[in-house]
Amino acid sequence: MSDHSQAIVDVEAKDHEAERLGERLRAWLVGREIVLPSLSDCVLGKGGGYAPGPCYTAVVAAGTANPTFLRLATNGLCIQLGRKVFDGGGNGIELTCATCAATFEPGPEWAESVGLWYEGDDGAAYRCPTCGGSQRLPEWRGPWPWGFGHLALQFWNWPPLSDGFLREVEQFSNHRTVLVRCHL
Repeated sequence: MSDHSQAIVDVEAKDHEAERLGERLRAWLVGREIVLPSLSDCVLGKGGGYAPGPCYTAVVAAGTANPTFLRLATNGLCIQLGRKVFDGGGNGIELTCATCAATFEPGPEWAESVGLWYEGDDGAAYRCPTCGGSQRLPEWRGPWPWGFGHLALQFWNWPPLSDGFLREVEQFSNHRTVLVRCHL
């Protein structure tokens, strides 16, 4: 069985505020007993993480809570800080243009734009090959969205997170987020 993750990427947090907001989110999740308060090796090789708490079921989609994931060696929450790009882990890439609704596989310019963003250009954009409309990278959507940000909550091998929880995270942080699912 391969690992998978769900990363809630804050696409609005600035570099200088990511650590403070990440700590607030951690304390909020610990307070709700979604995760345990101390770092552990539950995501060994991925920087350490916070193991699921007794109330983890409160944030997963209805009917998906399966306690077998609690026995996995990799099953925690990593709070990712710093400029990072999150993708689907080889699940392909397909983008949908917000202007013309065309769905397509991006050309090599996509990788160039991703490189620009990663190197520090928050305004890096990509043009739709159908209508020519340009959007900043964090604005692009598709079936396997990418996330560009300085802060992410990355849940390893958890059951699917609920839509309600995703909205709660956005309300708590007062920032827009994107959920990136990755299968390794």
